[in-house]
Amino acid sequence: MSDHASSMLRLGVSVILFITACVMTANLSSQLGSTLELRSQQEEQSEGRLFRTIGVETPQRIKGTQIIQTIRMNLQEGIPVQVDGSKYDVYSEPFEPDVATLDASSMYAIYPQRNGNGDITSVRFEKLGED
Repeated sequence: MSDHASSMLRLGVSVILFITACVMTANLSSQLGSTLELRSQQEEQSEGRLFRTIGVETPQRIKGTQIIQTIRMNLQEGIPVQVDGSKYDVYSEPFEPDVATLDASSMYAIYPQRNGNGDITSVRFEKLGED
């Protein structure tokens, strides 16, 4: 075999090996990504179950201006809402909360109540003290 043919054969084999390595790397990377995503979802579910089991609540903070929209969305889903002791559900009259009772500049803590499956059954808002 001539030197030219031998060089071309080596080049061809090198290109084929490089393309195979790239395809295998992409495949492994995809598998790793999906595995990490699945593990992340399992961790979130475990963490949620753990928090529900031991009763740990870490309140999220929400601005008073965002509460109205949050209440509307939850009521549309049929989830009862409580804001500083005032209860709102699909049977409330009026259906929407009284904007005058909410302090738009204050921060509120949101406490979603969940059932054993992790589904939200009700939401409670409490006004936080001034910092």
